[in-house]
Formats: sequence, C-alpha cells, structure tokens
Amino acid sequence: MKVTKEDLEKREVALTIEVEDGDLSPYYDKAYRRIVQRINVPGFRKGKAPRTIVQRLVGEDVMLEEAMEFFIPEAVDKAVKEQGVDQGGVPSVEVVQQDPPITLKAVVPLTPKVMLNAYREIRLPQEPVEVTDQEVDRVLEDMRWAQAPWGPVERPIALGDRVTLDAHGEIAGKVVTDQHGVEFYAAEGSPVPLKGFSEALVGAKPGETKEFTLKVPDDFQDPNLAGKDCAFKVTVHEIKAKLLPELDDEFAKGVEKGYESLEALKAKVREDIRTRKEDEARTKYQERVVEELVSRAAVEVSPMLVEHEAQHILEEEEESLKRQRVSVDQYLSLVGRSQEQHQEDARKEALDRIIRVYALNKVVELEGVKADDVEIEEEINSLVAGAGDREKALRRNLSQADSRSSLANILARRKAIDRLVTVAKGLDQGGAPASP
Repeated sequence: MKVTKEDLEKREVALTIEVEDGDLSPYYDKAYRRIVQRINVPGFRKGKAPRTIVQRLVGEDVMLEEAMEFFIPEAVDKAVKEQGVDQGGVPSVEVVQQDPPITLKAVVPLTPKVMLNAYREIRLPQEPVEVTDQEVDRVLEDMRWAQAPWGPVERPIALGDRVTLDAHGEIAGKVVTDQHGVEFYAAEGSPVPLKGFSEALVGAKPGETKEFTLKVPDDFQDPNLAGKDCAFKVTVHEIKAKLLPELDDEFAKGVEKGYESLEALKAKVREDIRTRKEDEARTKYQERVVEELVSRAAVEVSPMLVEHEAQHILEEEEESLKRQRVSVDQYLSLVGRSQEQHQEDARKEALDRIIRVYALNKVVELEGVKADDVEIEEEINSLVAGAGDREKALRRNLSQADSRSSLANILARRKAIDRLVTVAKGLDQGGAPASP
C-alpha cells in the first residue's frame, strides 16, 4: 500500500492510504472464514462450503466490505508506524475512493504538545494544621452520645428527645393522619411529618395535649394538600432522652479498647483529628500545586481527543445514573440543563482532564521520574486486596503488559506530583530546568 502524510492544524495529521494489488488477499481469506460460518449453503455442512461458491453466493461487494473491516484497522496502524506518527488517540477513517485503487483517509490525533512555563518556580504557602479544644470537645460529646442509653425523663420535651405520642391531623376538616402510641424523634429542622412539627412539641409535658397549625409546603408530593394549613392535636405520653455519662476517667476506660484516663482519651482524639486534618490538607495542597502547574501549561490538543474523552465522560455518567435508576433526561431536567449544555460541560471537563494529565506527563519527562517493577507489583497487590474470589482474575488482568504500562504511568504521575509539592514548598531547588 502507498501512504502519504499531510500535517493538519490542531495537532492532527492526515494519512492517505492507497490499496495496491495483493494488499487485500489475506483479508479476503478472513472475510470468507467469517461469512461461511454464518450462512447456509445447500449441499454443504455449515462452514464447509468452498470460497468460490460462497463468494458467488454473497457477491463481490459483500466480500469486499467484510475484507475491508479486517483490513482498515491493520492498514491504519501500519501506516501510523511507518510514518512515525505520534498517535494520541483513535483515528477517524473514511473510504474516499471505492474504485481501484481503493483509497482511505485516516485523520489521526497526535499526542498533545505541552509547554510548561517555569514550573520549578512554583511556590505556594502551606496553611498550618491546628486542632482546637472545641474540636476535641465535640468529638468527646459525640462519643458520649453514642454510648449513652435512652431513658425516661420527667421534664418537658426538648429537641433531640424520643417522644411517645398520639397525633391527629386535619386539613380543611379532612383527617390526614391519626396515629396512637407512636414513637417520634424530635429532630431539629425535621420535615417529618411537616417542618416545624418537632419545634412545636418543645415544652410539652407527659400527659399534656398541644394543638397547633402548620402549613403544608407548596411542593408537597400530594398537590391536593400543597399550600394548605394542617391542624394538629398531639397528646404526649412519654419522653425519653439520652442519659449521658459523666466525662471522666471511668468513661475513658469504657471507650473502645479503653484508656487509662480522660486525658489519655483526649490525647488520642486530638491525635486522630490532627491526622485527619493533615491528610485533608495534604490532598488540598497537592491539588493547589497541580492547579498552579496547569495554569503555567500551554497545551495544543486535537479536538478529536477532546470529543473522544467527552464521550467517555458522558458514557460513565450514563452508567452511573442507570445504577441509580435515573435516565439522562430526568437528570438534566432536575439540574436544569439542556442536552447541548450538558455536552459542552463534558467537553470542558474533558479538556481539563487532558491538560492535567499531559502537563503531569511533561513533568514526568522533564524530571525523569518513573515507577519500577517493585512499585508496580505493590500497586497491583493493593488493588487486588480484598477482591475475594475475583482476586486471581483481577491480578491476571492487571499483570498484562498494557495494564502494567498504564499503572506505571499513573505511579509516575503520582511521583511527579510529589516532586512538584517538594518544589512548591521550596525544599528542592535543583533538578530539571524551569521550562523545556
């Protein structure tokens, strides 16, 4: 086959492939083997009819079409390699001439071209991590609450209580609820049965009956009741509250594995809070550093790459919505976006993803960081941990050459981020030049 290459704008090249005599011969063989398995030829067992008879039966056009299905991807791949094209994505291929010589045109997206502006001059301040006494106290209160039993109390209702009551509700003389001896949790701001119901109970005592009116929300699920007033009559029978233990050494000894004293428990709580906040701060700082890197990156990218990634994003989203039994149209109606706006959002997200990945890839290249086999194996072990019956199959898939290469790239980008963080903190003044 003859191949000519034409450089296009926006990081794309066009490969014109002219099919020569003999190029399609092996693909006609493949076409025959596939066709003969799916047709019935009188006088022959399935799959045993000679090629000449099959070709006469289905026609030359069908044979050529089948052969081209095999030929095109291999021909394009061969042309890309022969021409030394730095392919960055899936090509777009069309047959531009049907008559001999059959001619294909493949538009191939190139890998994005990245220029980084002085990325080694990135400097970002770190916000110190602090743990206040109030934060420790809140955790201790949550622990007290979690361990405390419910018990009856002789006092008026307060928010947070469990109340046994009778509730009768009417709208325009029609009974909409009539319950007896039900247990109700008086949570602040609760919309059950209507917003304000819990607050209306506050102050009522056992044996007392309260009457009050609440408005049904305009967006209530039953349109016949929406916007109307509901008159409630509630009789309180019993009030239960959390019987909180004293916050002392005995309490500390009863927590989890137990602590020698309240001070030891406080120290552990403070340490846990600090660890969590440091992890959060580390993640946020890494993201800020990458955002700064992206702001210093000039990236030329093929629109074909963006469209392909955008389609991938939309497909991922559709699958996620399906698992929630929500259609894309329902979701768009809920968020108030049109199909066109949604697709444009996907393109923007796709472009952001591409710029981020290739900016980090450029740092990987300039800094010379890479993942070794030991690190790749450790990552595979981490990914298959807890997979249960699927562990062997998952490990086998991750150990394939393509998967290991993908993992190596991911690990290299992580190392690039670590290097950037070190630079941004001013702890690494050496290394690669500020710009390529």
